[in-house]
Amino acid sequence: MAIESSEVTSQSLSRRELLWRGATVAAGVTVLGTLAGCGASGVSSSPSGGSASLTPPSTADEALKRLMDGNARFVADATITLGEDKARRLDTAEHQSPFAIVVGCADSRVPPELLFDQGIGDIFTVRVAGNTAAAPAVMGSIEYAAEHLGSLIVIVLGHESCGAVKATIDHVLNGASEHGSIPSLVEPIVPAVQAVKDQAADKIVDAAVQQNAKLQAQAIASSAAILQPLVAAGKLKVIPAEYHLATGEVAILG
Repeated sequence: MAIESSEVTSQSLSRRELLWRGATVAAGVTVLGTLAGCGASGVSSSPSGGSASLTPPSTADEALKRLMDGNARFVADATITLGEDKARRLDTAEHQSPFAIVVGCADSRVPPELLFDQGIGDIFTVRVAGNTAAAPAVMGSIEYAAEHLGSLIVIVLGHESCGAVKATIDHVLNGASEHGSIPSLVEPIVPAVQAVKDQAADKIVDAAVQQNAKLQAQAIASSAAILQPLVAAGKLKVIPAEYHLATGEVAILG
């Protein structure tokens, strides 16, 4: 599949927009390359047939679509990998305007920028084991990005086989205890495990992962100081989701 060439003067586009478009500039003319047959390092269309010509989202719904389109590319091994070069580094050196906040687990297998196929300056990432927002520093980080950087959406991203969730299940069901500062990671997840503790043994981990993502999203959306007014005004959406380790797919949780 190929995208037809389009011509736009380079003066009409900001550097960020050029990077979004995945364009090459020659003699003041921007030309989109043919997408068919591109390797992982080349420009690629989305699996849904959309264009690699991208502009920064202006609404929460557009931001969510941008993330999910990126995840679809990641699942299909068709990533665009834009915005990871020197030009993008320089463009964001003095200012950032991430369109999304991802509250993710610190698990090494769940890197938000990769699984959503986004570049430098696109995602404000907050990661802590168990993807919880109980710590003031975590909530403050989310508030900062929403209020001062103009982020449009918060994704609370749980994932399959989460170690923090498993430790919490062991704590709730078997009385297990952790040492050092690890209990501070378990405590915020206890309500989620309590809510699903009667699930079958082969279902409880995934049920607790999903419930935890939902509860954390509710807590973030209802944070009165800064976030709740933005949500009420339609300027911010907070959405729970779950990442599947083997497939690479992100599923939005209802």
